[in-house]
Amino acid sequence: MTDVRLADPLVLLGLLVIPAIMLWRRHRGRAPLRVVPYAAAWSGSSSIAGASRIAALYAALALLIVALARPQQISTDQKIEQQGYDLMLAIDLSTSMLSEDYRGPKGPINRLETIRPVIQQFVKRRPNDRIGIAVFARRAITLAPLTTDHAWLARQVAALRIGLIDDGTAIGDGLGVALNNIAKARAASAGTGGAFIVLLTDGSNNSGELTPAEATALARFRTIPIYTVGTGRNGMVPFPVFAPDGRRIGTRQQPSALDIEALKTISAQTGGRFFMAGDAKALAAAFAAIDAARKAQFSVRRTVRIDELYPWLALPAILLLAVAAPGLRRSGAAAYRQPA
Repeated sequence: MTDVRLADPLVLLGLLVIPAIMLWRRHRGRAPLRVVPYAAAWSGSSSIAGASRIAALYAALALLIVALARPQQISTDQKIEQQGYDLMLAIDLSTSMLSEDYRGPKGPINRLETIRPVIQQFVKRRPNDRIGIAVFARRAITLAPLTTDHAWLARQVAALRIGLIDDGTAIGDGLGVALNNIAKARAASAGTGGAFIVLLTDGSNNSGELTPAEATALARFRTIPIYTVGTGRNGMVPFPVFAPDGRRIGTRQQPSALDIEALKTISAQTGGRFFMAGDAKALAAAFAAIDAARKAQFSVRRTVRIDELYPWLALPAILLLAVAAPGLRRSGAAAYRQPA
């Protein structure tokens, strides 16, 4: 950004001197004059030349006054450096995620369909982050490595479905896969401002090789916070019944058991936070709180350069004075010189 300012703007009041001088000269011109025959011829200059010199003198005076006000060109270079996060979503795809204990605009909806749009909005609100997805049931896999291509990531979220992995709940393995993705990405390129994991599950760990406690210890060692979100509610919940050919044929009640204490322990020991999302509004609020807690960091580096412009005014003023002053002296001398 470039701007022009005056360091001493009050000096411009000196410009009022010019019209004052012009008025004084006009008033002085009305006084009786002594007429000297052929004075113009003796001076060697015409009345037009004299007027030009006076105009040059006024211009020089105006330029000098503006130069004394010290016009300056201000150039501002502002560079914004932003640091996002490396963020892994660890999403439970066990069969219990089909439980229909959430309500949507058209009636009951299952847990996966409830979290899908919330995750998509969460990703959309974090354009500066590298985001990846690990999914788990009986085992855990990387659905999407850390990426800044959020349009592609949104398509992966839209493709999430139950049955992608054999049934089970391997919370420890899901966290382990998420941690490995962060480690690999940081080994391959420079890390960003920080990293954290968001774990979404509706059950308790019952399979996998890595226990939640071991995954928690690894995250704590790497100083990676884990935010845990418990979906659904405990107790008897409605669950869809399907025929062998995949057609839905009814609904039954089945028990739901979320290990709340384990999720609280994971988040507390890693510096994260636990959220219980018993309904769609609470789920959206949980992700909004995580988004607010881990915002991208910005630093602004500003460079200001000041260039003095008065030489561009002072030099022409001096040249004008150099041209006008000798002629004015000759004209003045001619006005009072008389023939012998």
